[in-house]
Amino acid sequence: MSEPRVDHAGTTIETIQSLLVAFACAMIFRGFVVEGFVIPTGSMAPTLMGQHVLIESRQTGSVTPVGLDTMGKKPNASLLRDHLAGRQQPFEKSSIKASGARMGDRILVAKWLYPFMEPDRWDAIVFRMPANPEGPSGTYIKRLIGLPGETIWIVDGDVFVRDLGDERFHVVRKPRHVRDAVWQRVWDSSNLPTAPGRLKRPWTGWPWQGAPQSAWTTAGAVLESAGEGTDTLIWDGERFPLDDWNAYNMFTPVSGDVPVSDLRVAATVTPESAGVSVAFELSAREQTFTYRLDNGVASIEMRPNGPGGTPRRAEAKVDVMSPNHAVRIVAEQIDQAARLIVNDSEVLVLEYDWSPRERLIASSGLQDAASMSDAELARRIPSRPTMQWKFSGGPVKVSNMQVDRDLYYRPAVLTSMSRKHAPLPEFEEQVRPGRPAAATHPDALITLGPDQFFVLGDNSGRSLDGRLWGAPAPIAAEQVDPTPFVVPRDLLIGKAFVVYFPAPLTSGIGIPIPDFGRLRFIH
Repeated sequence: MSEPRVDHAGTTIETIQSLLVAFACAMIFRGFVVEGFVIPTGSMAPTLMGQHVLIESRQTGSVTPVGLDTMGKKPNASLLRDHLAGRQQPFEKSSIKASGARMGDRILVAKWLYPFMEPDRWDAIVFRMPANPEGPSGTYIKRLIGLPGETIWIVDGDVFVRDLGDERFHVVRKPRHVRDAVWQRVWDSSNLPTAPGRLKRPWTGWPWQGAPQSAWTTAGAVLESAGEGTDTLIWDGERFPLDDWNAYNMFTPVSGDVPVSDLRVAATVTPESAGVSVAFELSAREQTFTYRLDNGVASIEMRPNGPGGTPRRAEAKVDVMSPNHAVRIVAEQIDQAARLIVNDSEVLVLEYDWSPRERLIASSGLQDAASMSDAELARRIPSRPTMQWKFSGGPVKVSNMQVDRDLYYRPAVLTSMSRKHAPLPEFEEQVRPGRPAAATHPDALITLGPDQFFVLGDNSGRSLDGRLWGAPAPIAAEQVDPTPFVVPRDLLIGKAFVVYFPAPLTSGIGIPIPDFGRLRFIH
């Protein structure tokens, strides 16, 4: 009986056919479902990072990503600061460790979403940039801020919108998953210097300064109060400014850091006796926000600093203060809402709906601000916030303290870049260099059409986004939409939803190794 013959020609043809089908499926999947992109620059940092190095401090233990998109200049190590030991604290040479250059984050983009559903505000979206839509450099990623039919006004770092047919602007608030993703660390008690005497600048202690000083002692990373009266911790805003400075930009500093009053302040408090009262006070925008735990009641009070005005208050029963039991307290002030979080539970929210003018007046810090025009107020630099903790009723231990600040969308001025492409006559004045950037001033508001969107970068000081790019390129203007500063629907690619290959570091044998600890969904 003879052996069966194998038809090698048929097997080869079937293999080729299978490969062609697999290739076609892969191309269809890439073209219409999900596609991978690389983040080249730091305009969305630290949410998404372009090429960067990690600067590790042996003093504070911090590991800070610092961008390498330095516009062709060699990175200058003298610009680096050990910022968790103080904004002006240079690194002592032996206390710094730098990684090799790391490539940008690799992300996956869901391309099937937007043909079937509307984009959501705060999505991280990928699109063709209208002023430069051709080639790989024309693919951008930004955060979606403005939706069709809305008028956009950026005031004191926050976004206000007015819907079509509405007479009034309202602040837009970030949902919790976005808030949690975009907080930026100002200071952390777990990053105290290990050898303060070796710092280049004298170490003058914690940014939380005790008042009276004699009432406080330190034991490692724990502050202890005497508990003989009202013992206060006051934030040192000189060494640790509350502004929009971004550590990612240390090689390319942005001038004119702007005060930020949208803050998250956290501490773990352990009372050592019964009857202890805890209060955190934030003075910002001519208001004092007091977050308090006292006698089984949690409260938030919003009180005008000057004469006139009516205090507002919210309270709830929260009996968590007992001797030698640690309580985690988080006070948030963000997007015109004050929140008190106790032991990871949000117990109180106090929202206020100021108009852009009310916000401008409050943030100016001027007594005569009410007599000024919106345009005059928009040119003012916001006043600086102050903050303090107050403890009474007995001794306490305070540990695990952090301060974070929110995103801050900066005002800016248009440059000659806005006229890189000639606009249509009706947009000539809108893109004139020297004018306020789009949506950042009452004379430069952006009103979106039915298929237009407005986008901003999280790293506002280093982001070429909807505020600044001006007139679209001729091909986009002729074939899609000639309106400056907006992203037309036809240029949307999709929603970025996951960092699947975070900032890989090239190994010694030339193989990229992802930083698995930074695998994450994008919020």
